Formats: sequence, structure tokens, C-alpha cells
Amino acid sequence: MRKNLITLRNQKGYTQQEVAVHIGISRRMYGSIETGYRNPSWKVQKRLEQFFCIPAGELLAEMENIYERR
Repeated sequence: MRKNLITLRNQKGYTQQEVAVHIGISRRMYGSIETGYRNPSWKVQKRLEQFFCIPAGELLAEMENIYERR
């Protein structure tokens, strides 16, 4: 999961649908990006950066799986 993206969206009070409409993708695609199931295109990454005013690398960082370390 991309916790930074989810947390920031929630802090700003946006729904997945609102963000998706603003950046020009479907809500389903946006949900897949948040869960880490899909990776956004370069254009969508740039739109996310502009929308949230945060570098895409920070927004799209995935949570570390603590079980992978064992």
C-alpha cells in the first residue's frame, strides 16, 4: 500500500473519486495506484505531484512489508 498517498488524500479531505477526476483517470485506476496494485504512468505521476504539491517519489512510496525482513 502507498500509505503516504492515502494519508495525504485523507488529510486534505478528498475522496478517491475527487482526486481521480482532477488528475484525469478513473476512480478504479486511482484506487489501484493507492493499493500498489498498479503503477501510474509518468504523466499521471506528474499530475499527482501537481495536485498534492509533493514529489511523486514520496507520494508513491510503498509501505515496507515487515514480514519480508524475517
